[in-house]
Amino acid sequence: MAMKIVLNSKFFADDSVEQLGEKSIELGYDGIDICVRPGHPIRADNVMEALPKAVKVWEGQGLVCPLATAAVDMINPKAPDAEKLYIACAEAGVPRLKIGFWKFNEGDDYWQVLDAARTALEGFVGFSEKHGVQTCYQIHSGSCVGSNCAGLMHLIKGFEPRHVGAYPDFGHMALDGEDWAMGLSMIQEYLSVVGIKDALYIPQTAGRTPPYIPCFVKVGEGCVNWHRCLGALRHLDFDGPLTVHTEYRFDESIICQVGYADASPPNLEQWAKEDVAYLRRMLSELENG
Repeated sequence: MAMKIVLNSKFFADDSVEQLGEKSIELGYDGIDICVRPGHPIRADNVMEALPKAVKVWEGQGLVCPLATAAVDMINPKAPDAEKLYIACAEAGVPRLKIGFWKFNEGDDYWQVLDAARTALEGFVGFSEKHGVQTCYQIHSGSCVGSNCAGLMHLIKGFEPRHVGAYPDFGHMALDGEDWAMGLSMIQEYLSVVGIKDALYIPQTAGRTPPYIPCFVKVGEGCVNWHRCLGALRHLDFDGPLTVHTEYRFDESIICQVGYADASPPNLEQWAKEDVAYLRRMLSELENG
């Protein structure tokens, strides 16, 4: 099994390309899930030149870059920068691009929202076919299309798996109440990359409703059964990347926001290091157990 554990760069926007690589090594990661977003070293306005150069730097540092992550509002294939991201990934040798999230607003007709999302996804698939970079869509709990594996299959079923990749996230699956093994079985044909988060419910201030709200925590301190989840991936012979999002102690208002400001979590580097160590320990136990 050759799962690589990579660091999502959303909270490391102030680091240069070289510094990000050095930090990833220091923290114990195999590579980088690079966010191509405003305020980051690699953005839509420089991605054509910056991404290929960055990947060469990281390769020289012994790191992989199996995934680029676009802004959360990148959901229109006709947007001026959309195809540039695919061209840059192809030039850099980055095989996957995660696009943004389609949202459901209360009162919408779900099936109309879904039809519009599938039409837009078809446009991104055209870029995948043209440039050989897979379009990935991440599960996100709450009012997002694809809030769990069942919803994700509404969106991607029927598309060619080499062009569209499923991106489950165990923390979000826990919050929306879907069984991990069942969910992975639903999407196994499309399974491409896995998001690593852990979550639980914490009590609100007395008298507030509901009395418990969701919160992200360190890997191994929430309600995700990591032995079972990683075991399910091994059962499916999954060998794609695990991307650690380093989201800690964020409450429901931020979890549900989708694309919150990149305010650094507490103890970011210490906990990011402990997350990857925990995952490696679990994988080792599964391998040897």
